[in-house]
Amino acid sequence: MPRRAGRPRTSFEGKILAETSASEKQAEEIVAQTINSNTRSIMVFEAASLLRQIEQGTHHLAIESTPIFRKINQYARENGPHGKWYSTRDFLEEFTKTHAPGWDPREDARQGEIESLNREKEDKRIAKEIAEDARLSKARTSKFYTPDAPDGYWLCALAWEYRKQRRYIRRTWPTSRELKFATAIPERTLKKIVRSLRPKKDEIVKFPLRHRFSRRGVLPLRYAPRLIVGVLNEFVDRLPQFPIDDGERKRLRKTALLVKRAFAARMGRSRRST
Repeated sequence: MPRRAGRPRTSFEGKILAETSASEKQAEEIVAQTINSNTRSIMVFEAASLLRQIEQGTHHLAIESTPIFRKINQYARENGPHGKWYSTRDFLEEFTKTHAPGWDPREDARQGEIESLNREKEDKRIAKEIAEDARLSKARTSKFYTPDAPDGYWLCALAWEYRKQRRYIRRTWPTSRELKFATAIPERTLKKIVRSLRPKKDEIVKFPLRHRFSRRGVLPLRYAPRLIVGVLNEFVDRLPQFPIDDGERKRLRKTALLVKRAFAARMGRSRRST
């Protein structure tokens, strides 16, 4: 998941979840306006819901002041149960037993809570996936957004490319945008790392074509193998800081070492050829 470099990250998940919650509330309001409150099954369900609220700590006066309780009370006067009860809780319990004998509202409520929790988890999972796609799109087109975690695929792509299911040594040097996706290090930080390596004039070249995700802006800079090795050394040192599990961290460290060896071998061949 990309983050905004140097600024607080926008909560894409929060926005998506808020929109989902608003849509659900709107749907509930529409249903509430269209249902027939004189239907016995609906009255029983509403009574069980109020009873659940009392059991969870809501004061009985707050329950008695609701329009739905007054409707249930009116329904009871017309259809039963008739009589007086010690508490609002006893009345609601007797109401459900009278109009839905054999039904266990507490078990249904427990199952409903489980379903609500599962739906909430699913909503969060979907929101997370949508937010990841949105952030990745921003990171591709803007230097101000950075992935939250490194990516093994992009690490491999620094050194190799695949054509017809075969791996070949990459022909071009990586750009800072590609390094950002591979290492989850912000582009500005990458430039500082490169400057600290004291690059030679021929170790940074301007590629004649723009990045494939950008239609405008400055032409991308590409970095020589020695600079890439230096960035990967810094990346391996930063690995413990990323929000990933130990297994993924080990895989990324192994991949980074393989990529470093590939670039070191390329540097060796370059020295021998000169």
